[in-house]
Parts: sequence; structure tokens; C-alpha cells
Amino acid sequence: MKKIFLDIQKHLSDEVASLRYIDKNWGQLNEPQPPVQFPCALLDVENIDYSQLTDRDRVANATLSVVIASQNMVRTSAKAPSKEEAYAVIDTLEAVMEALEGFRIPDTTQALTCTRLQRSYVDKNYSVYILTYTTAWVAQINNEGETVKASPSIKVRILTPDSE
Repeated sequence: MKKIFLDIQKHLSDEVASLRYIDKNWGQLNEPQPPVQFPCALLDVENIDYSQLTDRDRVANATLSVVIASQNMVRTSAKAPSKEEAYAVIDTLEAVMEALEGFRIPDTTQALTCTRLQRSYVDKNYSVYILTYTTAWVAQINNEGETVKASPSIKVRILTPDSE
């Protein structure tokens, strides 16, 4: 999981210049003075469902969340002189979606697929959106039950009566 977060964090840092803070979601937006710079992206895992392939391999289907937040510093009314700036969070949101759709963690996961965009309310001072992504990988397990390798693809070997 750590590799997935680090790769997504680096990719967003490289691809979305408007993001000023990218981190694991530790509940930063729940603080009275959030310890972030806006706009920000906060990453987390929502859930991972496992299904057994073999006695040593299992498929992991993961749901990841990316919270995009921005401060509401500019009025948005139709007559406000700088209302365009108030919608900058939408530009950031679209840039994140474009950067992550189809993004693969090399040699680890299948492509990320956005499955949901949800508006969230944290505080009247912030615009907060939650992007939900799914991905999958094959987790190879050692004798102690620890994941030793994750791979984006499943290799199937078909045994025939002539094969050994």
C-alpha cells in the first residue's frame, strides 16, 4: 500500500501544478486550523476486498479516495467581480481526474478508474470534493502470510494432459 500512495503522491505532484499540498488523509480538514496549504489533495484507502486465487496468491480489489479541498476566499455570485477565481477548485479537480484516470503504479497495480465524484461538506470556508478510484492487483503471500509482491496481471498456465 505504501508504494501505491507514494507513487500517486509523486504523480499528482508532477502533473497538477495547482496542488499546494498532497498527503495521506490523516483527518487534516477536521482541525480548526487545517495544517494544509490550499488547494490540497488527501489520499486514503477506503477498502480492499481480497479473493483467493491459489494457496499463495490472492486478488486485491481496492477502492481509494482522493479528497480535493480549497478555501472559499472569493464570492461566487453572478455580479461578483472575480467569480472565475472562486471556481478554480473545479479546474484543480478536473486536472486531478485527468492525471489519475488510467494511471498505473508500475509493476504493482492495474490502471486507476474513477468511479465516483462526490461533494462533501466539511466547513463553510472550504470546498471539498471526494474522488473515488478503483484498482486491483495480485498479492503473492509468503509462508508467514505476509504480502511479498504485488503484480498488476494474472498469469494463467493451462495444464493439458501432455504438459508437466
